[in-house]
Amino acid sequence: MNNLSLGFIGIGLMGLSLVKRLSYFNYKINAYDKNLEKLKLLKKISNIRLNKNISEISKNNNIIILCLDKTNSVKEVVFGKNGIVNNANANTIILDLSTTLANETINFADQLNKKTGASWIDAPVSGGPDKALEGNLAIMVGGDEKVVETVKPILEAISSKFTYFGLSGSGQIVKMINQIIVLNNYAILAEAASFAKAWNVDAKKIPEALSDGHAGSNLLNDLFPRIVNRDFAPKGYASQILKDLQMVSKLANSKNTPTPMSSLTKQLFTILINSAKENLDGTSIVKLYDSKEII
Repeated sequence: MNNLSLGFIGIGLMGLSLVKRLSYFNYKINAYDKNLEKLKLLKKISNIRLNKNISEISKNNNIIILCLDKTNSVKEVVFGKNGIVNNANANTIILDLSTTLANETINFADQLNKKTGASWIDAPVSGGPDKALEGNLAIMVGGDEKVVETVKPILEAISSKFTYFGLSGSGQIVKMINQIIVLNNYAILAEAASFAKAWNVDAKKIPEALSDGHAGSNLLNDLFPRIVNRDFAPKGYASQILKDLQMVSKLANSKNTPTPMSSLTKQLFTILINSAKENLDGTSIVKLYDSKEII
């Protein structure tokens, strides 16, 4: 039996899978989400305790995992009126699995340490809810290397591979590199599927046909069939994709780095979101390629 107690804040699509995954390792998990309805999905799991406020989490757990939707949510949870900072101490470790602005992550880590002596590890993840439940995520890690060793068993429980990149914020920068590669592929694969449809090619055969060539990839095998089948059930929200592309743009501008492909994909997802499709999966970008559904 694992006697280590963990706090976990943020029970969204990813958070739900991650909490379930960690429960398999018999961690005692104290879970919280501002939407208390989401906590009901966990109430039958014996080693998960549901919490009604953040202060309970920070009082009773030295390791607190965050899995939140955006930078401002992380800021509020940690530094808000009832935030973690009020009960944190030198033994507290925040393990942030969220995708947030790297410069803000650096500021958060510095502020928290100066005020409380606590440590911050940024460890954004890639792979989606299914891989989270299987423990097959890829994780990019930044922060104090000695503190990373402390949370290593947790990272190993939820990932097939995690890579340490350096000081606070470096994990978030690598996540943005991941997003440049992944999110632009949503638009590219949707374009390919639309092209196949226009020429009456059986698009369902495409992933297998191209698997051994340079086009073969995890994204072709995972995203392309869902695009072809018009499967828009969210494994990740289109609104989250736009949020991440906006972060790429902001960070690129701060270094005067051109990102023309990501800028175009951001425009496409902006059109999609403005058409009230924010709660669909990112695969719904294919709607913009359909002449019958052009918005």
